[in-house]
Amino acid sequence: MYRRLAFRIANAAFIIVCLVYFTVLVGHPYVGLGIESREGEWNVTFSDPHGEGYRLGIRVGDMVLKIDNDDPGKYPSTEKWGEIEGASTITVKSSGEPIRVVQIAKPPLTYTLLSELPMAALGFIFWLVGLVTVFKRPFLVQARAIFWLNWLVGLVIILAPASSRGLILARELEVIGFSIVPVLLVNFVSVLNNTLNRLNRLIIWVLCLISALVVTILILKGLGAVFAVVEIRKLALANGLIGTVTVLWNLVRLVKLPTDKPEKNQATIVFAGLAMGLLPFIILTAIPILLDIDFLVNPKISTLFIAIVPITLSYVVVNESLPDGRKFFHFIISSLVSGILTSWFFTWFLLLIGVIKKLKSETYLLVLSLIIMALFIFNLFKALLHYAIDMILGTDGNSRIENKNVELNGNPSSVNEALIVEELVKQLGLEGAFVIAEDMKGWYTKSAVGRYLGNTTEQAIMEDYYRTAKSTSHSIKTFSSDFPVEMYIPFVSDDFTCGMFLGHRRSHIRFQSNEILLLTSVCYQIGQRLKAIRFIKQLSREINVMDKKSRESQRRSQGLEVINRLLFSNLEEEKKVLAREIHDGSLQIGLDLNRRMKELIANFSTENNSFYTVSVMQDMIEDLNYELRSICSNLRPSSLRDLGLIPAVEVLFQQIMQKELLVIFLEVIGMGREHRFKEDIEVVAFRFLQEGINNVVKHSGSTKANVTITLEDERLEMIINDSGKGFDPQKIADWSLVGNHFGIIGMKERIESLGGEFYITSNIDHGVTLKASIPI
Repeated sequence: MYRRLAFRIANAAFIIVCLVYFTVLVGHPYVGLGIESREGEWNVTFSDPHGEGYRLGIRVGDMVLKIDNDDPGKYPSTEKWGEIEGASTITVKSSGEPIRVVQIAKPPLTYTLLSELPMAALGFIFWLVGLVTVFKRPFLVQARAIFWLNWLVGLVIILAPASSRGLILARELEVIGFSIVPVLLVNFVSVLNNTLNRLNRLIIWVLCLISALVVTILILKGLGAVFAVVEIRKLALANGLIGTVTVLWNLVRLVKLPTDKPEKNQATIVFAGLAMGLLPFIILTAIPILLDIDFLVNPKISTLFIAIVPITLSYVVVNESLPDGRKFFHFIISSLVSGILTSWFFTWFLLLIGVIKKLKSETYLLVLSLIIMALFIFNLFKALLHYAIDMILGTDGNSRIENKNVELNGNPSSVNEALIVEELVKQLGLEGAFVIAEDMKGWYTKSAVGRYLGNTTEQAIMEDYYRTAKSTSHSIKTFSSDFPVEMYIPFVSDDFTCGMFLGHRRSHIRFQSNEILLLTSVCYQIGQRLKAIRFIKQLSREINVMDKKSRESQRRSQGLEVINRLLFSNLEEEKKVLAREIHDGSLQIGLDLNRRMKELIANFSTENNSFYTVSVMQDMIEDLNYELRSICSNLRPSSLRDLGLIPAVEVLFQQIMQKELLVIFLEVIGMGREHRFKEDIEVVAFRFLQEGINNVVKHSGSTKANVTITLEDERLEMIINDSGKGFDPQKIADWSLVGNHFGIIGMKERIESLGGEFYITSNIDHGVTLKASIPI
């Protein structure tokens, strides 16, 4: 809890300090002059080429007469630190020149931001890398140590521009931070090895005492005590020197450890990171200062390379499986030696051909910088090219998966397993891995990545061991360095068995005893994933079979639906044809016969014996004509064709109520009597209502029925409800099997053939409700 609170306070303080000092320094120019009193005269002892004083012509040895029109000894910055920072005017006298007054103008905002942006970026990178490290590994003491180290270094770097301008407390905070950095640096190197020996502990105490002494001197100086600035700087530099030597000694001691120790690899990578981060600064800035020659580039640019150092330290802490650090270190050393020798010969070559007239240190350093940069760019381009080729040839499209299929005995089911194993190899930094999985039902797969992919000889050795271990002691096994792999971890669950062979690390560091539990846990999870994949594949095969059967059934069902639609369509067409033939044939003959019979009766007298017989025959002919009309109406109602759905339904219900003891209540909603629909919709709707009312008459025993016809949301809905004896709705599914109630089944098929819906709701002694909904 307190640790988390300390992290939050530290991060908030870092952001506040950055914002405050970076905002304040915008209006303060960097003068860059140091002065010292000699025999009552104030002389310039330091003039930074990047400062405003140097730009205005003030050089080392010039005499400063006044600062802001006052005695230089009374100026606060001079009195405290021996510098001229924050001044507006400087009265100066150069040798052989008259006295002049130099005005220190405020630089443009853009110039200040661009000039100080590299240092601000470097400090922010230090802090951000430490924050990311502790976020990824919050429970590691090494991560917490690197956070506090990076936090303080980043704060010191951020304070540097403000300190150089003499802003309030900036110089004091910078010196204090610089003196404490060695303490945190030695502490980090100590916890990196998980051992804080007595010598390191003693050195940390000494560094803390020196830091406390620096803080005390600064406090006394702030209270008015007199201390030479050089003494404070010497103490801080001494602290830094002691810390640097201690760190290098610890790293050298770690590098001398046996090859299989992970600390050796960590120290080697740290050395490589230090070399990559500090080498540009040493060549471009430190050596020119020592040789008193002009800088090749702006020192602030060369300091940006130092950002490689915290990134390297964070990489070592965050990643548990590291690459072989010796390769990086050897590459850097060989590149540096190659660059030095090549630069020497190339410089002499330029001198011999007359490109340069004289051999100078600046020329050699410039050539050295360019050649090392060229070597770095060349090797970076080569690595990117190799990576691109591997991606194109190894993972483009499905080629990599296809290659794995071929290598893994043409077993496509092994592709997912290989991807899982490849992820394990990548995370642990292994040369490769080999996994065998099988179950009691005969399912078998093997997956290989890395050096074992396609290496049938080593695969055969591991398969033999797997068979032997399965029949004897199926336990974790660590092999010697001459065996193809380093470790074997089994996984057994119910009828599923899996054996995982982990190859040697690329860094040649053997697995430690404290890593066995973690590796076992990881392999257990992989085994569970492989088991789940096996189950999913089996389930997928079953689903595919069921899906194939379902599609086949669906195709058959679609064929039946087409047949049903054609059958109903043909049936209606046959009814229409039959109705027309009866109407135009038999009914017309009957009507003509009836007319002739009437004429014949008119010629008979009532007393004639044949009159009665002919009258009876006429009545029979009229009954026949009525029946023919009824048959035509049932086959194809003329009112449906001529007037539409609602009038045809009204005529139908009137005819039924005349014949049967049934009262029908009709309600029409959302449309009028004259509303027309497509012919197939009107026919299906009419047949639904006709069949529904006929069922009420035949089966319900009810004396009344309610019919509702509604037009809403582009759908025609029809409901028929009675209060009869009802039936068990669970028997509906059996009607089509036993051959009963084909009328209702036919209604359902007709309505669904138009994309509609058909529902039946019923309970015994509570009537029946039929509902149909047809899209229009």
